[in-house]
Parts: sequence; C-alpha cells; structure tokens
Amino acid sequence: MTMTSYDVTSIGEGGIRLSVPVGHRIQRAKSFNIQIAGTEANVLCSLSSLKWNTSWFSALPDSSLGRRVEFQYNAFGVDLSHVKRVPGARIGTYYAEYAKPPMPTKVMFDRANTAFCNMTVDDIDWDQLLDTRLLLLSGLSLPLSPTVRTILETASLKAHQAGVPVAFDVNYRTKLWSVEEARKIIRPFIERSDILFCKLDDVNLLVKKVPDKESGLRALSEVSNASVIVMSDGARGADALVDGKHMHEDAVPVEILDRLGAGDGLAAGVLHAWLRGDKENCLKYGVNVAGLALSHYGEQVTVTPEELDDLVKKPLTSLER
Repeated sequence: MTMTSYDVTSIGEGGIRLSVPVGHRIQRAKSFNIQIAGTEANVLCSLSSLKWNTSWFSALPDSSLGRRVEFQYNAFGVDLSHVKRVPGARIGTYYAEYAKPPMPTKVMFDRANTAFCNMTVDDIDWDQLLDTRLLLLSGLSLPLSPTVRTILETASLKAHQAGVPVAFDVNYRTKLWSVEEARKIIRPFIERSDILFCKLDDVNLLVKKVPDKESGLRALSEVSNASVIVMSDGARGADALVDGKHMHEDAVPVEILDRLGAGDGLAAGVLHAWLRGDKENCLKYGVNVAGLALSHYGEQVTVTPEELDDLVKKPLTSLER
C-alpha cells in the first residue's frame, strides 16, 4: 500500500450552532446553548477520536469565534495546518429549535458571505489534499457559494483522476437550494463517488422515484460506481449495498440527548470500518457511531477504537466494572 500523509482529508465549513432546549422558541429565547458544527469536520473529529490521521481544509475568521472552532477540532487531533485565517470575516452559524411532536425540530442557517464561502481554488493546497487514503466531500457545502462549488467540483475531479477514493454524502437541504439546481450539480458527485451516503428521500428528489430502500440503493448503483452505498433510515436503522450485496442493520437502542449529527456519526463509523479493510461490518460500526452521536451532547463523537469494538461486539451492556 502506498503511504500517504493522511487517512482522510476533507473540505468544508466549520461554525457555531446556537440552540434552545425542547419546549422553547427562538423568538422568546433568553439564552442559547453553544456547540461547534460542520458536517465534514464532524466526521473528521470522530475519525480522529478513532485514531485515524485526518486533515481539514477550510477558512475561518481570524477572531475569537474562529479560534473557538479551532479549539474544538484541535482537541480531537484534526490537522488544521491547511486552514486559512481571514481577518474581519464572518463565521457560519445555524440555529436549532428542538421540539417534540407535533412541532418539528427546526434548523435555520446564516451562512452567507463567510470566510469559507469566499474561498477560491487558489486557497487549496491540492497536493496535500490528495495525499490521503480517502477524500470526504459533502453536498451540504455545494450551495454555499459559486467559488466553494468550484472548489468541490475540482476536488472531485482531481481525486478521480489521481485514483484517490472519494466518499460523498449527498446531504441535500431544501433551505439552501432548489431540487432542480441540486439535481444537476450533485449528479456528477454521485457518479464519481467510491463510497456514497444518500437518504431515500434524496434519491426520490435527485435521482428517480423509487418504492423502497432496496430499490433506492439499486437506483444509486445504476448511476454510481461506488462499492459501498449507504442509506440511513432514522430510528429504523440503515441499509447498504456493499459490493452489490444488500445489508441492513437496526438502529441501536438509544436515549436521545442531542438529535443533530447522527448522519455524520453514521458516516464516521462506516468510514472507520472501510479504513480497516472491513467493509462487511461497515454498517454495524455506522449505526453504533450514529447511536453515540445521538447520546452525545454536540456533533462530534468521542470514542476510542476499543470502546467502539466493545459496543459492536457486546451491545446493551449497561455497566462496566
């Protein structure tokens, strides 16, 4: 195996999550809970916790807010040497209003004209980005700005040409762009991916209408050469096509402390198994890290490889002594 500087690299935005507790409304909030957010960095932090060597390519304000994000990711061991610091820039922010039925949990984005949105292809050290076993990209970043979209398109193409495997999470958000635009832009990323994450709803919106999860996985396999295709299904677990073989794993029983970040946890668990060369068990690891994400406060999962192995092999152990 060719040695690389990193196991996983990624490009994405890091920012601030401000949330109010269940039963509170933002318009009457007196305080907010602060967490650090960023879908690509969430996955990298969890993988770093699992002892993989990761690097994040981004831009942050050269300010106390930017340094707060750096502090969080540094604590997990993510390499931030390729992050651009921009004086006077804005930071990406989103607001979460947690709720119980019949009111849905709501997320509101404030991500325009940030340090990351103003990045260009000249800000990326392409040799370093591709000096990796795996490149992780997310559709969540594609609608943020035309220059970011160009960066991600260039990254996908360069990785494909260099033979660097790409993991792509579709991560479509209706509040960020239209279905019509997303369908056109996302399709090439799906086609070039080696590991693909996509929800059934996003298959129906962006690929074609299908009746069930297995049909959705097959539809994705028809337009992508990915050897691992993963489809999350919330509380019902997750399904996958791994080298053409259909797999299902039930969600792990969990007491939910923080709803956001479970999809990133699923991705981290799947990629952890893939990096180990254990594609057969990637879904088991994925649903377990997703469960940890739900039972963690914040969006990055802290778990050692040994702890995760124990969770996979000995589920439902409530006391360790």
